Amino acid sequence: MNGTNNISARESFLQARNMFYDALRDKFPAGPQGDQRCREWVNSLVLTQGFVRFEVQLNATNNIFQFGVTPNQANTNNVVFNTEVRLPLQDSICITELFFYVMRPVDSAGTPSQTGTSQLLRTYGNTQDFTAAAAQSLDSVLYSHGRFNFKRNNQVLVPNRSMTDFWVKNQTQQTAALGAGSPGDQMIGITDGGATCEPNLVLIGSSNNIPQIELPSNLPTVDSFTRIVMYGKGPYAQNSTVVN
Repeated sequence: MNGTNNISARESFLQARNMFYDALRDKFPAGPQGDQRCREWVNSLVLTQGFVRFEVQLNATNNIFQFGVTPNQANTNNVVFNTEVRLPLQDSICITELFFYVMRPVDSAGTPSQTGTSQLLRTYGNTQDFTAAAAQSLDSVLYSHGRFNFKRNNQVLVPNRSMTDFWVKNQTQQTAALGAGSPGDQMIGITDGGATCEPNLVLIGSSNNIPQIELPSNLPTVDSFTRIVMYGKGPYAQNSTVVN
């Protein structure tokens, strides 16, 4: 993972420039002159490490859940949650590492007064956060048989990726209220719940990005306010795309 390997992170940085070039090439004229202008534009970008965070609330009536990428793009719930970090229209990110978590806040965070930040991110159906039936649904349907797909401007870039790639049940799990005899879940934030994203996935703020989770069937049981959270990490380019 790039978060723990400087050599890998450097290679991802170099690869990101090529990925941004490919993704932005259609913004410039055709021919060699356009090639050069696009390359010069990409080389002028100041790339930093960054991340985006998208969320969607789960329910027992849908089997497709769509994330909103930009602040003005609707997710399945038509809500921008307070804990999301969406991609501004003028920015881009080359995702080299992809993470998925589940959590159960105490509210829907549908209004500014509701923070929705009172719950830990989990990489499986933890029975201290979720009821036993809902935890089983998350593990047996979402993680065991769900799949992630992604389209940009109607082009399918990720047709199917198994959600089992992001399912982590570590050796130490919280099974009772926190205390001396009941530790919290073992968790390494920089790796658990994540996987490398190769080929890299480029999100352009001005493009029509549609990331989705598809399930083979509806979740049998869903606790109220349960969300799935998508993190994308990698080289980030501010002010990299034209917003019309």
